[in-house]
Amino acid sequence: MKKLDSLQNQFGDQIEIITISSENQKRLEKFIESYKTSLRIASDTAHTKNFIYKIIPHTILIDKNGIVRAITSPENIDRKVIENLLADKDIALEVKDDFYINPELKVETIKTIANADYRIELKSYDQEKRGGSRPLKDTEGNINGIEMWNSPIPRLYQTLFNVPSPKRMIFKDSLTEDDFPYEKAHQYNFTIQVSDKYQENWRALGVEFLNEHFDVNAKMGLDSLMCYVLKNTNNLLKPSEAESTEFMFMGPVLQSKKIKMSRLADYLENFTSIPVVDQTNLLGEYDIALEWQAEDPKTIHVELKKYGLELIRSEEKLPVEIMEIYKKK
Repeated sequence: MKKLDSLQNQFGDQIEIITISSENQKRLEKFIESYKTSLRIASDTAHTKNFIYKIIPHTILIDKNGIVRAITSPENIDRKVIENLLADKDIALEVKDDFYINPELKVETIKTIANADYRIELKSYDQEKRGGSRPLKDTEGNINGIEMWNSPIPRLYQTLFNVPSPKRMIFKDSLTEDDFPYEKAHQYNFTIQVSDKYQENWRALGVEFLNEHFDVNAKMGLDSLMCYVLKNTNNLLKPSEAESTEFMFMGPVLQSKKIKMSRLADYLENFTSIPVVDQTNLLGEYDIALEWQAEDPKTIHVELKKYGLELIRSEEKLPVEIMEIYKKK
């Protein structure tokens, strides 16, 4: 947004930058209030009929005659590109096509184990899938495994160990985050699903499989780190009366029912630079709904205050569970 603001200011009324979002008007008004942008912001879904995409941000460049000159990623737009657009010169930018399938890029099965008790499968990058994961369930609705898509090695381990965020990853043996770039050659698809026999141990079974296959391994440990602490200040929370647990979030919007405070701390850790530790001493399950502005971190404190909660930085290092990634010996 800052880059777009800058370009609009540089070229004035020679161009008009319109930012488009499918968010509702109320959400966008809050964004405008916190971000203070001078750009036009449109709440619109009709544009997706003409401009199809899966991943944002997505940039469309249109000249004064209404001709689409580029559909690309916003990092490709700079002052020179705008000058060429205004001068009606050729514009050669990489096309952002979220639906392009490279026929030469095949999904390869790297290793599979299948028997009466479990099925484990490791595959290479799949261009038809986005990164992410989903739990797998048996016929009675019990979680008995997981499927992960296009994830680098640390992310595979993080998910299996159920580590809240990358802030708890510690790289050993001269390894760094740069050794695991978010590139196709370093992304994997992983599936594990087990029978009742391994119902309680499928995560450990998955870790064992990865440890055997990769040259780097991972394990859980303890370390002392600076943290944010979630505290209960006013005892406003009442135990949930919901029949079942619900947990859904899209960025700064959280809708949840019957969750433990530790799960709220895990959610908050997605938006902090250091781990979040639950020190509320609230042992029940609660209904929590948050709607704050990622552009204005202060708003999350306002939302938490409604529940008598406070997020503060610890004055000293605290012991937290971490995940160590190291070279296989």
